[in-house]
Amino acid sequence: MTLTRLFVLTTLALALVGGATFYAFFASSERTILARSAERREAVASRVESRTDAELGVAVQAVDDIDRAIRFDSVRMDDRDAVEARLFSELLDHTTLSDIALTHTGADGFAWQMSVFRKSAEEDSEIWTRRIRRDGDELVAEVRRRPHGGGLLAIPFEIEAGRPSDPTKHATYEVPLEPANYGRLIWSDLSRSELDAARPQAERRVVLTLQRSVEDGQGRPFGVLRAALLARTIDAIPRLGAEDVDPGGPAQVFLCDDKGRLLTRLHPDDPHQSFGPDLRVPASRASPEVAAALLHPGQGGPLEVAGVRWLVTFRPIPHSQDWLVGIVVPEAYYTRDLRELRDRFILMILSLTVLSLVTGVAALRPVRRSLARVVDATARMRRFELAPSPTHAPLREVTEVMEGVERAKTAMRALSKYVPIDLVRELYATNREPVLGGELVDLSMMFTDIEGFTSLSERLTPGALALALGGYLEAMMAGVRSTDGTVDKFIGDAVMAFWNAPRRLPGHPLRACQAALACMKATRALYASPAWKGLSPLFTRYGLHTARVMVGHFGAPERLAYTALGDGVNLAARLEPLCKQYGVAALASEAIVTAVAGKDAPAFRLVDKVAVKGKHEAVRVYELLEGERTETVQIYEEAFAAYLARDFTRARDMLLALPDDPPSCVLAARCAAMMTDPPPADWNGVYVATSK
Repeated sequence: MTLTRLFVLTTLALALVGGATFYAFFASSERTILARSAERREAVASRVESRTDAELGVAVQAVDDIDRAIRFDSVRMDDRDAVEARLFSELLDHTTLSDIALTHTGADGFAWQMSVFRKSAEEDSEIWTRRIRRDGDELVAEVRRRPHGGGLLAIPFEIEAGRPSDPTKHATYEVPLEPANYGRLIWSDLSRSELDAARPQAERRVVLTLQRSVEDGQGRPFGVLRAALLARTIDAIPRLGAEDVDPGGPAQVFLCDDKGRLLTRLHPDDPHQSFGPDLRVPASRASPEVAAALLHPGQGGPLEVAGVRWLVTFRPIPHSQDWLVGIVVPEAYYTRDLRELRDRFILMILSLTVLSLVTGVAALRPVRRSLARVVDATARMRRFELAPSPTHAPLREVTEVMEGVERAKTAMRALSKYVPIDLVRELYATNREPVLGGELVDLSMMFTDIEGFTSLSERLTPGALALALGGYLEAMMAGVRSTDGTVDKFIGDAVMAFWNAPRRLPGHPLRACQAALACMKATRALYASPAWKGLSPLFTRYGLHTARVMVGHFGAPERLAYTALGDGVNLAARLEPLCKQYGVAALASEAIVTAVAGKDAPAFRLVDKVAVKGKHEAVRVYELLEGERTETVQIYEEAFAAYLARDFTRARDMLLALPDDPPSCVLAARCAAMMTDPPPADWNGVYVATSK
């Protein structure tokens, strides 16, 4: 079978494809419509939120205006008529405010309270003033009852019957002065107005109050400002917000709290009822779908009520008392026309669909199997799973593609044996060829070499030597790979590896040190295994350094090598042979020791301060320890400190107590030589290495 013949058979299934396309189109269109409906509901919710913020902002603006007047002394606080005028002006400017009150406390406690308020909830209501002041040890309340349209000071104050309560004992005064709330805007929830205390409960206005502590121009506590909004202002917000976005739409919009209790009245005659400390509208006044949505406040999505699907959206209102905007819309409002169109299409192509299904299933089965194999093979290749796979497939063209994929996998397997696998992965992923050039990268490097490898090679046949060296290098590679390092090259028995290229690795200095320890462990396991065939264990030296070097593709345009170049590379290479002079397995530069400092860092021993061959600047070199720091290490470092302080006698005596420690023997001999031939006065403790 060929793809051409398959195409002819597939053409016979166009009816099925057409039907599926139409169905997919309708399904996609429905999802798009529902997604857009969600966007529209979000737009309504956002508009309601904005309107709510704007309405609440009326009280915020009024409080801010008066607060600034107090702080900048634009209204003298000892002039109570001026204070009353300012409060009166704010109430006139903001018709949704029920009242504004300023409670002033002096050094002796409560001084006075000035409240300007509307007599009723109507916009053209009379505006009265109540003033509470201290008269000796008593509190006296005075009321200025202005007629509608009356002047600010046209009516004198009258003494109000009864003894008023101390305003400083009320929560609207105490809460804003708490340390955690001082200077902040504090909103209360819905509540009955304090100004209507004399009225029957059902006739008392429902308000939202905003409080904030205030200071005078010298930054001294002055008292508390309170502004109250009429709750009727928020009743209209949901309806107005919905009309702004979707005029004439069927959306039911409301405000509720996070417990699913209504804040806004859905009908003008809906009452407010007390639910514990909160004032809410009973859900029994809501429609069945709104009542069902209130059972799960904050949870949007579809909802089915009496066999009808409804779409629900909730949106929290910031800076509120855990309020939510709720929207309920019938799903059919958005999808009715589309579903009618879909049903007509289904009826038109039903007979063709049945015929096409029978033909198409039979024809597409081998295609799906074959193409699935191609997709699977290429996916595994992208994941660098390069194991061979069968190439035979029912379709000749697919077989040829599979054979091509297998040849590409074979080439990549071969390539990964010559260059770092991470580099191959990067070139494959970016679909580019390597070009001459490099980049400056912070790199951690490790150079290793086997001590006495030449004598071993002389004792073994070429075949045995190749097997032994192969097993050794495999163990070294395993140690490097275990820390995600890159083996750059093998130079005979030597290994050059680095970290942080071509793939960036966080904590690469620590990974380099861990790799050296892993290589030591892996080679010891190799020497103890039957695969080593009784050969003597080898001793490997390690040099570790981290520096900013050039990394990239170097060489000729037709023959490149991915490697690192620079002074940092040279220093790392010099540290490895320096191990031989001190009789240690691994030396690390001060740069890498500093970089790995922390709780997970391996143990180090400060060995010397050295200027390696070919370098003028000295570096501190450290021995990388496989275990914990011992008493020997502690004594050596104390002796080395004495050595740097030119106390050669003390240093030598301490080191002679460590005859089995090679670095101690080396430094003891150096101290003895300096006791005989002291260094010059400008000696700085640097040992100049004369050999690699």
